[in-house]
Amino acid sequence: MGAPPAGAAPGTPKADAPGGSANPASKASEEKKVDWKKVPVVAKRPPTGWWSVPQSGPGYYSLCDAVQGNYRDAPPKFPRGQFSLNSTPYFDYDYRYLEDPKNTQHEWSDCYKRLHFGPEGNWLFSTGGEVRDRYMNELSSRGSGTNNFYNNFRVRAYGDLWYKDQFRVFVDFMDTEIFGNSLPPNPNDASGPELQNAFVEAKVGDPFGGPLSVRVGRQELLYGSQRLISPPDWANTRRTFQGAKAFWSTEQWSVDAFWVQPVVQNLDKFDSVDNNRNLFGLWTTYRPKAGTFFDLYYLGLAQGNTTTNNGDIHTFGSRYTGDVDKHFLYDFEGAVQFGERGTRHNLAKMMVAGLGWRFTEVPWTPHVWVYYDYASGDKDPTGRAGSNRTFNQLFPQGHNYFGYLDLVARQNIHDLNLQVSVTPQPWMNLSMQYHSFNLDSTRDALYNARGQAIRQDRTGRSGNAVGEELDLLALFHLTAHQDFMIGYSKFFGGTFWKRTGNPNNVELFYAQYSLKW
Repeated sequence: MGAPPAGAAPGTPKADAPGGSANPASKASEEKKVDWKKVPVVAKRPPTGWWSVPQSGPGYYSLCDAVQGNYRDAPPKFPRGQFSLNSTPYFDYDYRYLEDPKNTQHEWSDCYKRLHFGPEGNWLFSTGGEVRDRYMNELSSRGSGTNNFYNNFRVRAYGDLWYKDQFRVFVDFMDTEIFGNSLPPNPNDASGPELQNAFVEAKVGDPFGGPLSVRVGRQELLYGSQRLISPPDWANTRRTFQGAKAFWSTEQWSVDAFWVQPVVQNLDKFDSVDNNRNLFGLWTTYRPKAGTFFDLYYLGLAQGNTTTNNGDIHTFGSRYTGDVDKHFLYDFEGAVQFGERGTRHNLAKMMVAGLGWRFTEVPWTPHVWVYYDYASGDKDPTGRAGSNRTFNQLFPQGHNYFGYLDLVARQNIHDLNLQVSVTPQPWMNLSMQYHSFNLDSTRDALYNARGQAIRQDRTGRSGNAVGEELDLLALFHLTAHQDFMIGYSKFFGGTFWKRTGNPNNVELFYAQYSLKW
């Protein structure tokens, strides 16, 4: 602009001079504008067990890329996850890269993501969802001796509304169905149309250099390795809770405190909370450097119905996982529990130790992991003496850890297991798991993935050899929105299995297609 108007006081700054402003109100408004590239705050989550170092070099990152000859210099963003299964809640999907004016990754779904509107673009709206179908072919399903062939189908849709970085409303609808089954469905097979997430969230401050927010309503919870709290994505339904959570994070720290009640899945009516169970806790994650995570947590489960199988449980645990130069991989976790179970005191524990190696100089970059998983069992399940020793697995993702047949839980178990995975192409992953299962206490039960006792010999004479399981899985990233997976699992029963029920081995073949939008 030109010189100051005639008669202006000496030293009056120009409208565009450094430190000057012709419109202070406009400047104040600019200072209050939201940096949408930082909304929402998405803390880096620790990986689950068996984790792999992601591909980072040039290549074809989808089958569509390979067909079209779209050879990328680096991997694209994967806001929905690179492969079919993804436990991350929709409200933590990260589309913030769309706010970057230099972004070069564009998809047809961008038109309904990160939509700004209202005065000065202070409102933001996104939507999306999923359609998924999985065919299941189970021989001696659940160890029953009955074959079961069926389809699990689900559809999801969500809406996410923000006002600046201060206030949020999130709603996630999900309909899950089962077709063609010969056996009654498990609770996680189908629940009909439901509200999976429905909450309001408000930012209440920025203490110690990080945003502090409070969320109230129905919400999925996911923490650490997901061995104790997870909305497992393998199940057709996904676990959710209802209550309140406060969370704070910086680049290196995340702290969550919550009080919730689990939502009980019901195919015949709208899902509602279990008023007899209250889950509360404090979960802290420290990230000292990229790829290294340390979790420290307390979880309390108060159960109003104090029958033999219930009572108040308190869990203290920690986890340390990471890598050395992206070659040597490690994963350690342990937890102890105390409280009450019916008329007995509860004293139980679990431990996980895993070591892996990433072979960078070998074609297909194999990852090899060896794990030992242990969860204590009760030496006197009659309940006449001593403390109860059966570990309570709480609300876990068991499928990823104890075999894809879901016959085993983190309760009364020793599991020596091995996983080998390879990446023939960046859009393809092949893996094999092997498990050797043995009971901790021969008089306690074998518990399935939902924590239900499915076989037991209270005399202990059937021994502790549950059996072995082999799991094969192939994952394919077809396009930015489509994924396919196919797998086969077989359980070979040991002495305990053969003496406590139908002795047949259990087999599973499955194929799943998903479209996320």
